[in-house]
Amino acid sequence: MPCALVFTAACSAGRPELSASRDVYRDFYALKADNTEGLDYSREVYYRGSPVTVFAVHGGDIEPETARVARRVAGRNFNLYIFNGWGGKNSSRLHVTAAHFDDPLAVRLATSSVLGVALHEQADRGSRVCVGGSNKAAAELMAARLEAAGFSAEAPCGSLPGVSAANIVNRTSAGGVQLEMTRRLLERLGRNEADLSRFSEAVRSAALEAAVRAK
Repeated sequence: MPCALVFTAACSAGRPELSASRDVYRDFYALKADNTEGLDYSREVYYRGSPVTVFAVHGGDIEPETARVARRVAGRNFNLYIFNGWGGKNSSRLHVTAAHFDDPLAVRLATSSVLGVALHEQADRGSRVCVGGSNKAAAELMAARLEAAGFSAEAPCGSLPGVSAANIVNRTSAGGVQLEMTRRLLERLGRNEADLSRFSEAVRSAALEAAVRAK
C-alpha cells in the first residue's frame, strides 16, 4: 500500500439531514457503480505505518465536521481513511452504514492496523459523545480521557453500540472504538479550536495507549 493516496473534490454547499434507517446503497460497490468519484464523492487515504487507523466514512456533506475531526485525531502519524459525500442536502443517499462499508482501501487499512477509531454523527440532543465499538477496554479508556478533558462521554454506548464484526472500525486486529458525536458537539468542535485540540488529543492518547497494550 502506498504511503499516501489522496482523492479530493470540491465541496457542495448545503447541510444534509442524518441518513434514513435504510441506505440507498447496500455497500460501497453499489455506491461506486452509480456515482462518479471526484464529482459525487471523494476519498482520502493515508497509510503511515501506524497501529491506529482513524475512519470517517460519512464525511463531506453527509455528516459535516466528522472528516475535520478525523483529520485532527489522525494528525500526521495515524493512518487515515475518509469518505466524503458531495451531494449537498441530498448527501444522505451516499450514506453506507459502517457494517456494510467495504471499500477495499478502507479494508486494507483496517486489516493492517491494531486499533480502529471511527467518527460519526448521531441525532441525539445535547453536547456529548457515545463511545462504542468492539474493543470495550479501549472505549472505556477513551471515554475516561474525554471526560477528563471536559467532554461528556458515555461508555458503553447503549443506543449505538457499534460492536458488529463487520463494522469497518472493528476489522482491525484488536477491534475498534466508535465515537458517536451529537451535532451540537460537532458544531462546538467546528467553531472552537481549543475544544477541538483537547478532544483530539484525548482520543489520540487513549488510542495509542490501547494499541500499544494490544500488541
